[in-house]
Amino acid sequence: MADLFSNLKRLQPRTSRKPLITQDAQHDKDRLQAMNIYIDESGLFREQTDPKKINKAWCTVGAVTVPHHAEKKVRNALLDLKKCLNVKPEEEIEKIPSLESSYFIEFIEKLKNANCTAHAMTTNGSLLNDQQTGQHKAEQIQARKNYITRIKDQRSKEDIALLEGELNNISSLIEQSSAQEYNQIILQSALISFMLDKTLTYYANTDPRELSRLTWIYDRKTDIKKKGPAVFEELFFKTMPASVEVSFIKEPRGIPYIKNGYNYFLKNYGDNLSSPGIPSDELQKRKELYGADYSKVSSSSIGFDFNKLLNKSSGFHDSKKTPGIQVADLVISSINRLLRGNVGDNAKVAKILGGLLLNSPRLDLPSVPQLNFYESTATKPELSYESLELLNSATKQIYTQRFREGFTKNIGQFIAENIKH
Repeated sequence: MADLFSNLKRLQPRTSRKPLITQDAQHDKDRLQAMNIYIDESGLFREQTDPKKINKAWCTVGAVTVPHHAEKKVRNALLDLKKCLNVKPEEEIEKIPSLESSYFIEFIEKLKNANCTAHAMTTNGSLLNDQQTGQHKAEQIQARKNYITRIKDQRSKEDIALLEGELNNISSLIEQSSAQEYNQIILQSALISFMLDKTLTYYANTDPRELSRLTWIYDRKTDIKKKGPAVFEELFFKTMPASVEVSFIKEPRGIPYIKNGYNYFLKNYGDNLSSPGIPSDELQKRKELYGADYSKVSSSSIGFDFNKLLNKSSGFHDSKKTPGIQVADLVISSINRLLRGNVGDNAKVAKILGGLLLNSPRLDLPSVPQLNFYESTATKPELSYESLELLNSATKQIYTQRFREGFTKNIGQFIAENIKH
């Protein structure tokens, strides 16, 4: 499988601890004291070979960030929408309303006014291939075996035994996962990596205190009464943190200097840093791990503890009891509906939804990238990209043109000199 971001053309993993997947009630207090990031998906992440159906085969993962002080506003916005749709407060909205209706537009406006943001990444079933997904699963297992072999002489027998036990567990989960589950995990991990720089930059500008603590809240896939978490959940937490870290570091993200903007974030998640930038010891570490010189892009990045950021206070929750997940479902499903062409006025809907999205720090990457898992280009001639292009042109501009031009040039040189594909 090609690198996640190098293939986004026209449309622009370290072993982690096992996270504690906690009950909803145990996180309620934490969620009120942190900025919550609600993540959901829309569509079927499986191969589609029928040319007559590919324009309806879009599948999208996305997130909605909700500042802790805005939780009540967002919850009330959802209740107001339910009232307009004659849906009881305790029930979920099963059928998405017209995206051009006054009550849906008002709902989105309320999210904007609450300083929420949305992020999304999409692909199309015609770009997925079950056989190649199976091959990638096998490669992931083999890569972990190769890593253990490489470090065997440098670790104690006890350490190696622990790593081999973890390898057996992950291998079993990978083999048990369906192609659709595995594809979604890949896409969801890519989304998190892709949205981090934009989230940090936006709130560093608008409300730095919200970066003090971030909670990642995912839609639960199984009934909590069932024994043990779903394969999807377990495999996601075992592979996602390392995948996000490798992707984020391999192709550095754009985080501009904002005076005092990241202080709250670094106080909790920084790798013993007192200011933005990558310290010399971290630069050396990255050079040893990736064989690349990151000094040229150091000023547009920051270092932080990925494991703490992505694992602590994170978990899967019941959407029926979590209004934020219901909001994310409405937003991400609406984006996917637009991509499928199931709206009356594409330009109008793109403008409505685009105000929640943030532009990319790179000129060659869009706000909502289409991820192509296997090919050398992210586009496919048979697909219509009109809606995706309209959506990307309507996003909120948080990066200046000057920054985007400079960062795009620097990252292009860095990739050309250091990254082997």
